[in-house]
Amino acid sequence: MSSRIEAVNKARDAGLSRPRFLDVKELAEMLRLKTRTVYDMVSEGRIPYRKAGDRTIFLLDEILEWTKPDRERE
Repeated sequence: MSSRIEAVNKARDAGLSRPRFLDVKELAEMLRLKTRTVYDMVSEGRIPYRKAGDRTIFLLDEILEWTKPDRERE
């Protein structure tokens, strides 16, 4: 998990403008996961997401907050 946090921090430090939305593929690349894993996390309610029509999107700020190690996990 620490490598995922490092990847997210690297993206944040790269100066990405906010608010920024990511699609499933972009998020999977950022977190170094397979897209299927991201879809599974969405269906299980394990990751914050939004729907835009039929698309699943992720707000970068919410993902950054979600990856913080001190966040309480359910």
